[in-house]
Amino acid sequence: MKDIIVMGGSFNPPTIAHLKVIQAAMDAMDAEVGYLVPVSHAYLKRKMVKVGCGHLCIPTATRLEMLQAMIAEDARLRVYEGETSEPFAITPRTMELVQERHPEARIWFVAGEDKLELLETLTRKYAFLPRFGAVVFARGGNLEQDIVTNPKLSACRESIAIIEPPAGVEGISSTAIREHLFDPDSVATMLHPAVLPLLRKLRAEDFPEEIIAFREENAFLGNDYPTQVVYEDIVYSCAESAFQASKSDNPTVRRQFAQCAIEKAKQKGNMTTPRAGWEEEKEDIMRRIVRMKFQQNPVLREALLDTGDLYLINGAKGKKDTYWGVNTITWTGENRLGLILMNLREAFRKEILVRNTIEMI
Repeated sequence: MKDIIVMGGSFNPPTIAHLKVIQAAMDAMDAEVGYLVPVSHAYLKRKMVKVGCGHLCIPTATRLEMLQAMIAEDARLRVYEGETSEPFAITPRTMELVQERHPEARIWFVAGEDKLELLETLTRKYAFLPRFGAVVFARGGNLEQDIVTNPKLSACRESIAIIEPPAGVEGISSTAIREHLFDPDSVATMLHPAVLPLLRKLRAEDFPEEIIAFREENAFLGNDYPTQVVYEDIVYSCAESAFQASKSDNPTVRRQFAQCAIEKAKQKGNMTTPRAGWEEEKEDIMRRIVRMKFQQNPVLREALLDTGDLYLINGAKGKKDTYWGVNTITWTGENRLGLILMNLREAFRKEILVRNTIEMI
Protein backbone atom coordinates (compact mmCIF):
# COMPACT_ATOMS: atom_id res chain seq x y z
CA MET A 1 0.00 0.00 0.00
CA LYS A 2 1.40 3.37 -0.98
CA ASP A 3 1.30 6.43 1.26
CA ILE A 4 -0.03 9.88 0.33
CA ILE A 5 0.72 13.06 2.29
CA VAL A 6 -1.77 15.93 2.60
CA MET A 7 -0.78 19.32 4.05
CA GLY A 8 -3.26 22.17 4.22
CA GLY A 9 -2.54 25.81 4.83
CA SER A 10 -3.23 29.42 3.96
CA PHE A 11 0.05 29.76 2.05
CA ASN A 12 -0.29 33.53 2.30
CA PRO A 13 2.40 33.45 1.00
CA PRO A 14 4.03 29.99 0.75
CA THR A 15 7.41 29.78 2.48
CA ILE A 16 10.44 27.57 2.08
CA ALA A 17 9.41 25.99 5.41
CA HIS A 18 6.17 24.74 3.84
CA LEU A 19 8.18 22.94 1.19
CA LYS A 20 10.69 21.48 3.62
CA VAL A 21 7.96 20.25 5.98
CA ILE A 22 5.96 18.36 3.37
CA GLN A 23 9.15 16.91 1.89
CA ALA A 24 10.26 15.78 5.34
CA ALA A 25 6.89 14.11 5.92
CA MET A 26 7.10 12.37 2.56
CA ASP A 27 10.62 11.16 3.19
CA ALA A 28 9.71 9.87 6.65
CA MET A 29 6.70 7.94 5.33
CA ASP A 30 8.31 7.00 1.99
CA ALA A 31 5.24 8.54 0.35
CA GLU A 32 4.68 8.58 -3.38
CA VAL A 33 2.63 11.78 -3.66
CA GLY A 34 2.22 14.89 -1.53
CA TYR A 35 -0.63 17.38 -1.81
CA LEU A 36 -0.45 21.01 -0.73
CA VAL A 37 -4.03 22.18 -0.06
CA PRO A 38 -4.56 25.96 -0.01
CA VAL A 39 -7.65 27.32 1.75
CA SER A 40 -10.33 29.41 0.06
CA HIS A 41 -10.24 33.19 -0.10
CA ALA A 42 -13.22 33.32 2.29
CA TYR A 43 -11.44 31.19 4.91
CA LEU A 44 -8.24 33.18 4.50
CA LYS A 45 -10.06 36.49 4.74
CA ARG A 46 -11.83 35.48 7.95
CA LYS A 47 -8.53 34.35 9.44
CA MET A 48 -6.68 37.54 8.47
CA VAL A 49 -9.47 39.80 9.74
CA LYS A 50 -9.19 38.06 13.12
CA VAL A 51 -5.52 38.99 13.41
CA GLY A 52 -6.13 42.56 12.31
CA CYS A 53 -4.74 42.56 8.77
CA GLY A 54 -7.66 41.48 6.64
CA HIS A 55 -6.37 43.49 3.68
CA LEU A 56 -3.22 41.36 3.37
CA CYS A 57 -4.83 38.45 1.52
CA ILE A 58 -2.92 37.39 -1.56
CA PRO A 59 -5.42 36.51 -4.32
CA THR A 60 -6.13 32.81 -4.71
CA ALA A 61 -4.83 32.69 -8.28
CA THR A 62 -1.53 34.21 -7.14
CA ARG A 63 -1.18 31.81 -4.20
CA LEU A 64 -1.78 28.89 -6.57
CA GLU A 65 0.81 30.24 -9.00
CA MET A 66 3.33 30.56 -6.18
CA LEU A 67 2.70 27.01 -4.97
CA GLN A 68 3.06 25.58 -8.46
CA ALA A 69 6.32 27.46 -8.92
CA MET A 70 7.63 26.24 -5.55
CA ILE A 71 6.99 22.55 -6.21
CA ALA A 72 8.01 22.53 -9.88
CA GLU A 73 11.30 20.74 -9.19
CA ASP A 74 9.79 17.96 -7.05
CA ALA A 75 7.76 15.59 -9.24
CA ARG A 76 6.17 13.99 -6.16
CA LEU A 77 4.30 17.14 -5.19
CA ARG A 78 0.89 18.38 -6.33
CA VAL A 79 -1.40 21.32 -5.53
CA TYR A 80 -4.94 20.29 -4.65
CA GLU A 81 -7.28 23.18 -5.50
CA GLY A 82 -10.53 21.68 -4.20
CA GLU A 83 -10.77 23.82 -1.06
CA THR A 84 -10.22 27.13 -2.88
CA SER A 85 -13.86 27.18 -4.01
CA GLU A 86 -15.28 26.01 -0.65
CA PRO A 87 -15.74 28.75 1.98
CA PHE A 88 -16.47 26.12 4.63
CA ALA A 89 -14.30 23.22 3.47
CA ILE A 90 -13.45 20.76 6.25
CA THR A 91 -10.38 18.58 6.50
CA PRO A 92 -12.16 15.19 6.66
CA ARG A 93 -14.00 15.87 3.39
CA THR A 94 -10.77 16.92 1.67
CA MET A 95 -9.09 13.74 2.88
CA GLU A 96 -12.02 11.70 1.57
CA LEU A 97 -11.70 13.31 -1.85
CA VAL A 98 -7.97 12.59 -1.94
CA GLN A 99 -8.75 9.02 -0.89
CA GLU A 100 -11.12 8.73 -3.85
CA ARG A 101 -8.23 9.69 -6.12
CA HIS A 102 -6.03 7.04 -4.51
CA PRO A 103 -8.40 4.28 -3.28
CA GLU A 104 -5.59 1.86 -2.49
CA ALA A 105 -3.41 4.35 -0.62
CA ARG A 106 -3.02 5.27 3.03
CA ILE A 107 -3.66 9.03 3.37
CA TRP A 108 -1.68 10.96 5.98
CA PHE A 109 -2.50 14.42 7.32
CA VAL A 110 0.40 16.69 8.30
CA ALA A 111 0.01 18.46 11.66
CA GLY A 112 2.17 20.35 14.09
CA GLU A 113 2.44 19.37 17.73
CA ASP A 114 0.03 22.20 18.55
CA LYS A 115 -2.70 20.48 16.50
CA LEU A 116 -3.26 17.52 18.83
CA GLU A 117 -6.48 19.07 20.08
CA LEU A 118 -7.66 19.42 16.47
CA LEU A 119 -6.84 15.76 15.80
CA GLU A 120 -8.79 14.73 18.88
CA THR A 121 -11.79 16.80 17.76
CA LEU A 122 -11.67 15.44 14.20
CA THR A 123 -11.48 11.89 15.54
CA ARG A 124 -14.35 12.41 17.94
CA LYS A 125 -16.61 14.07 15.37
CA TYR A 126 -15.63 12.35 12.14
CA ALA A 127 -13.71 9.19 13.13
CA PHE A 128 -10.73 10.86 11.43
CA LEU A 129 -8.29 8.43 13.05
CA PRO A 130 -7.79 5.61 12.20
CA ARG A 131 -9.51 6.19 8.83
CA PHE A 132 -6.56 8.41 8.00
CA GLY A 133 -3.10 8.76 9.48
CA ALA A 134 -1.48 11.84 11.00
CA VAL A 135 2.15 12.87 10.67
CA VAL A 136 2.88 15.06 13.69
CA PHE A 137 5.99 17.19 13.94
CA ALA A 138 7.42 17.28 17.46
CA ARG A 139 8.47 20.74 18.59
CA GLY A 140 9.72 19.97 22.08
CA GLY A 141 7.83 18.85 25.13
CA ASN A 142 6.61 15.31 25.67
CA LEU A 143 4.47 14.62 22.62
CA GLU A 144 4.31 10.88 23.21
CA GLN A 145 2.99 11.41 26.73
CA ASP A 146 0.40 13.89 25.47
CA ILE A 147 -0.90 11.29 23.03
CA VAL A 148 -0.94 8.46 25.56
CA THR A 149 -2.93 10.50 28.08
CA ASN A 150 -5.56 11.42 25.47
CA PRO A 151 -8.07 8.53 25.29
CA LYS A 152 -9.16 9.23 21.71
CA LEU A 153 -5.63 9.60 20.39
CA SER A 154 -4.09 6.76 22.40
CA ALA A 155 -6.71 4.39 20.96
CA CYS A 156 -5.42 5.31 17.50
CA ARG A 157 -1.71 5.45 18.34
CA GLU A 158 -0.74 3.30 15.34
CA SER A 159 -2.23 5.95 13.06
CA ILE A 160 0.04 8.70 14.40
CA ALA A 161 3.62 9.07 13.16
CA ILE A 162 5.85 11.39 15.20
CA ILE A 163 8.80 12.92 13.35
CA GLU A 164 11.28 15.71 13.95
CA PRO A 165 10.95 19.03 12.09
CA PRO A 166 13.40 19.47 9.21
CA ALA A 167 16.45 21.63 9.74
CA GLY A 168 16.34 25.25 8.67
CA VAL A 169 12.67 26.05 9.30
CA GLU A 170 13.04 27.82 12.64
CA GLY A 171 11.68 31.35 12.61
CA ILE A 172 10.23 31.06 9.11
CA SER A 173 6.56 31.90 8.77
CA SER A 174 4.10 33.54 6.42
CA THR A 175 3.42 36.06 9.19
CA ALA A 176 7.04 37.16 9.22
CA ILE A 177 7.04 37.51 5.44
CA ARG A 178 3.83 39.56 5.41
CA GLU A 179 5.57 42.15 7.57
CA HIS A 180 7.81 42.72 4.52
CA LEU A 181 5.28 41.75 1.84
CA PHE A 182 6.17 44.66 -0.44
CA ASP A 183 9.89 44.31 0.16
CA PRO A 184 10.28 40.53 -0.27
CA ASP A 185 14.01 40.70 -0.97
CA SER A 186 14.54 41.55 2.70
CA VAL A 187 13.12 38.12 3.63
CA ALA A 188 14.41 36.22 0.62
CA THR A 189 15.91 33.46 2.79
CA MET A 190 12.39 32.52 3.93
CA LEU A 191 11.20 32.07 0.34
CA HIS A 192 11.71 29.56 -2.42
CA PRO A 193 13.67 31.27 -5.25
CA ALA A 194 10.77 30.67 -7.66
CA VAL A 195 8.31 32.45 -5.34
CA LEU A 196 10.40 35.59 -4.84
CA PRO A 197 9.84 37.13 -8.32
CA LEU A 198 6.09 36.56 -7.99
CA LEU A 199 6.03 38.40 -4.67
CA ARG A 200 7.96 41.28 -6.22
CA LYS A 201 4.95 41.92 -8.46
CA LEU A 202 2.69 42.76 -5.50
CA ARG A 203 2.05 46.44 -4.91
CA ALA A 204 0.95 48.03 -1.64
CA GLU A 205 -1.72 50.08 -3.41
CA ASP A 206 -3.45 46.85 -4.40
CA PHE A 207 -3.86 45.95 -0.70
CA PRO A 208 -5.43 49.03 0.91
CA GLU A 209 -6.38 48.86 4.56
CA GLU A 210 -10.10 48.45 5.11
CA ILE A 211 -13.16 49.36 7.08
CA ILE A 212 -15.13 46.13 6.90
CA ALA A 213 -18.33 47.08 8.71
CA PHE A 214 -20.40 50.25 9.07
CA ARG A 215 -20.90 50.12 12.81
CA GLU A 216 -19.54 51.61 16.04
CA GLU A 217 -17.21 54.50 15.12
CA ASN A 218 -17.94 53.87 11.43
CA ALA A 219 -21.72 53.63 11.82
CA PHE A 220 -22.09 57.03 10.10
CA LEU A 221 -21.25 55.32 6.79
CA GLY A 222 -24.37 53.16 6.96
CA ASN A 223 -27.65 54.23 5.42
CA ASP A 224 -29.51 53.64 8.67
CA TYR A 225 -27.39 56.17 10.57
CA PRO A 226 -29.81 58.66 12.21
CA THR A 227 -29.31 61.93 10.38
CA GLN A 228 -31.84 64.02 8.48
CA VAL A 229 -31.84 63.75 4.70
CA VAL A 230 -34.01 65.99 2.54
CA TYR A 231 -34.89 64.20 -0.68
CA GLU A 232 -37.46 65.51 -3.15
CA ASP A 233 -38.81 67.98 -0.60
CA ILE A 234 -39.44 65.38 2.12
CA VAL A 235 -37.38 65.23 5.31
CA TYR A 236 -36.36 61.68 6.22
CA SER A 237 -34.73 60.46 9.43
CA CYS A 238 -31.99 58.60 7.54
CA ALA A 239 -30.80 57.75 4.04
CA GLU A 240 -32.36 54.27 4.21
CA SER A 241 -35.85 55.72 4.73
CA ALA A 242 -35.38 58.01 1.74
CA PHE A 243 -34.16 55.17 -0.43
CA GLN A 244 -36.98 52.80 0.51
CA ALA A 245 -39.52 55.59 -0.02
CA SER A 246 -38.22 56.09 -3.56
CA LYS A 247 -39.83 52.75 -4.49
CA SER A 248 -43.19 54.51 -4.51
CA ASP A 249 -44.35 57.40 -6.68
CA ASN A 250 -47.17 58.12 -4.24
CA PRO A 251 -46.34 61.21 -2.09
CA THR A 252 -48.54 59.92 0.74
CA VAL A 253 -46.62 56.63 0.90
CA ARG A 254 -43.33 58.49 0.82
CA ARG A 255 -44.32 60.64 3.75
CA GLN A 256 -45.18 57.47 5.67
CA PHE A 257 -41.54 56.41 5.29
CA ALA A 258 -40.46 59.78 6.65
CA GLN A 259 -42.53 59.16 9.77
CA CYS A 260 -41.67 55.50 10.45
CA ALA A 261 -38.94 54.39 12.84
CA ILE A 262 -35.49 53.96 11.29
CA GLU A 263 -35.31 50.27 12.12
CA LYS A 264 -38.62 49.71 10.31
CA ALA A 265 -37.70 51.46 7.05
CA LYS A 266 -36.21 48.47 5.27
CA GLN A 267 -39.00 46.18 6.46
CA LYS A 268 -41.60 48.62 5.18
CA GLY A 269 -39.67 48.93 1.92
CA ASN A 270 -39.71 45.16 1.44
CA MET A 271 -43.49 45.29 1.70
CA THR A 272 -43.75 48.05 -0.91
CA THR A 273 -44.20 47.10 -4.55
CA PRO A 274 -41.56 49.04 -6.51
CA ARG A 275 -42.87 51.44 -9.12
CA ALA A 276 -42.13 50.79 -12.80
CA GLY A 277 -38.49 51.38 -13.65
CA TRP A 278 -37.28 51.51 -10.03
CA GLU A 279 -34.97 48.48 -10.34
CA GLU A 280 -33.21 50.09 -13.29
CA GLU A 281 -32.93 53.42 -11.47
CA LYS A 282 -32.15 52.26 -7.94
CA GLU A 283 -28.38 52.64 -8.11
CA ASP A 284 -28.60 56.20 -9.42
CA ILE A 285 -31.19 56.94 -6.72
CA MET A 286 -28.90 55.50 -4.04
CA ARG A 287 -26.02 57.57 -5.36
CA ARG A 288 -28.07 60.78 -5.18
CA ILE A 289 -29.42 60.08 -1.69
CA VAL A 290 -26.01 59.19 -0.26
CA ARG A 291 -24.54 62.38 -1.74
CA MET A 292 -27.35 64.42 -0.19
CA LYS A 293 -26.79 62.77 3.18
CA PHE A 294 -23.17 63.93 3.29
CA GLN A 295 -23.70 67.28 1.54
CA GLN A 296 -26.48 68.25 3.94
CA ASN A 297 -24.46 67.14 7.00
CA PRO A 298 -20.98 68.78 6.94
CA VAL A 299 -19.78 66.90 10.02
CA LEU A 300 -20.48 63.59 8.29
CA ARG A 301 -18.81 64.82 5.11
CA GLU A 302 -15.65 65.59 7.06
CA ALA A 303 -15.83 62.17 8.73
CA LEU A 304 -16.06 60.53 5.30
CA LEU A 305 -13.05 62.50 4.09
CA ASP A 306 -11.18 61.50 7.25
CA THR A 307 -11.39 57.84 6.18
CA GLY A 308 -8.54 58.70 3.83
CA ASP A 309 -7.77 55.90 1.41
CA LEU A 310 -9.31 53.11 3.45
CA TYR A 311 -11.31 50.66 1.38
CA LEU A 312 -14.93 50.84 2.55
CA ILE A 313 -16.80 47.54 2.86
CA ASN A 314 -20.45 47.43 3.86
CA GLY A 315 -19.98 44.08 5.56
CA ALA A 316 -21.83 41.97 8.09
CA LYS A 317 -21.87 38.33 9.15
CA GLY A 318 -24.56 36.42 7.32
CA LYS A 319 -25.56 39.51 5.33
CA LYS A 320 -28.33 38.57 2.93
CA ASP A 321 -28.23 41.76 0.87
CA THR A 322 -25.04 41.18 -1.09
CA TYR A 323 -25.82 43.74 -3.76
CA TRP A 324 -25.22 46.75 -1.54
CA GLY A 325 -22.86 44.93 0.85
CA VAL A 326 -20.69 41.91 1.59
CA ASN A 327 -21.33 38.75 3.60
CA THR A 328 -18.24 38.55 5.82
CA ILE A 329 -18.63 34.82 6.37
CA THR A 330 -18.55 33.79 2.71
CA TRP A 331 -16.91 37.07 1.62
CA THR A 332 -19.27 37.38 -1.30
CA GLY A 333 -21.11 40.50 -2.40
CA GLU A 334 -20.95 43.44 -4.79
CA ASN A 335 -20.46 46.11 -2.09
CA ARG A 336 -22.25 48.73 -4.19
CA LEU A 337 -22.78 51.04 -1.21
CA GLY A 338 -19.09 50.86 -0.33
CA LEU A 339 -18.15 51.74 -3.92
CA ILE A 340 -20.61 54.65 -3.95
CA LEU A 341 -19.08 56.01 -0.74
CA MET A 342 -15.52 55.75 -2.05
CA ASN A 343 -16.46 57.46 -5.31
CA LEU A 344 -18.25 60.20 -3.36
CA ARG A 345 -15.21 60.65 -1.12
CA GLU A 346 -13.03 61.18 -4.18
CA ALA A 347 -15.57 63.60 -5.68
CA PHE A 348 -15.55 65.67 -2.48
CA ARG A 349 -11.76 65.80 -2.59
CA LYS A 350 -11.83 67.13 -6.15
CA GLU A 351 -14.45 69.72 -5.25
CA ILE A 352 -12.27 70.95 -2.38
CA LEU A 353 -9.24 71.11 -4.65
CA VAL A 354 -11.14 73.12 -7.26
CA ARG A 355 -12.52 75.48 -4.60
CA ASN A 356 -9.07 76.03 -3.11
CA THR A 357 -7.59 76.67 -6.54
CA ILE A 358 -10.24 79.27 -7.35
CA GLU A 359 -9.62 81.05 -4.03
CA MET A 360 -5.91 81.25 -4.79
CA ILE A 361 -6.46 82.94 -8.12
